[in-house]
Amino acid sequence: MPLSDEDLWYCKQNGYYRLPNLLPDNLVGRLNEATDCEIFSMREPIVWEDTTSRTPADIRRLSKILDRGSAYLEAATHPLILDALENFLGPNIELITNKHNHLMVRPPNSGVVPWHAGEHIYEPVLFTALIYLQESTIENGCIRIVPGSHQRPFHSPKRYPDGEFTSQALYHRALPVPMPAGGVILFDDRLYHGADTNNTDQSRRSMTLAYRAHDAHDVLKEDPEKTLVRGERVYTGHPHPFPGS
Repeated sequence: MPLSDEDLWYCKQNGYYRLPNLLPDNLVGRLNEATDCEIFSMREPIVWEDTTSRTPADIRRLSKILDRGSAYLEAATHPLILDALENFLGPNIELITNKHNHLMVRPPNSGVVPWHAGEHIYEPVLFTALIYLQESTIENGCIRIVPGSHQRPFHSPKRYPDGEFTSQALYHRALPVPMPAGGVILFDDRLYHGADTNNTDQSRRSMTLAYRAHDAHDVLKEDPEKTLVRGERVYTGHPHPFPGS
């Protein structure tokens, strides 16, 4: 569905867009059931909250989430998400499987997600999607974004140290974005974002995925793993110089 000129302008200026509609309750329920099973099985690859403990309660992140069950791919390719992305990426959309592609479990008392921005420059831009399996609140460490920071014309670190989350100037410029279960937020991958400590006794689950336009070239970079999820593959020429040229 085409966005209004106003919505497109706000996203371009601020770098993010909250989908107005939620994913179906049935799908969110199946995502949580699949995640319960993955947590219980402790199937790698996993990022642990505490490096000294290895129990289901210590899982911070489930990596390669799209390989863990059909419900995850169903969510990643849901028309609500692809329809919105088409406004920014055009009709031919790829899902990148070697960037993001994980599920943040964020168990109780989980530590901060440090301030960071995209590590690579993609043309057209790479978009990140966060799909919420559970409600995200200020108390349980919702995402904080720095509106407009994707357009910064100056050099800055791509990642700040873990222990400096609230002391950085970014924290005071940031906007907390609480989200309901089933909610989706899209943002320019170059946007500074992070998340606070989960100060509750419940987890805060969300999927993190990356999308780009099919005709985006990564000149002089390894071609990322990708899956076409909407549209068609279009011949766009050779992005790299020929040998000896």
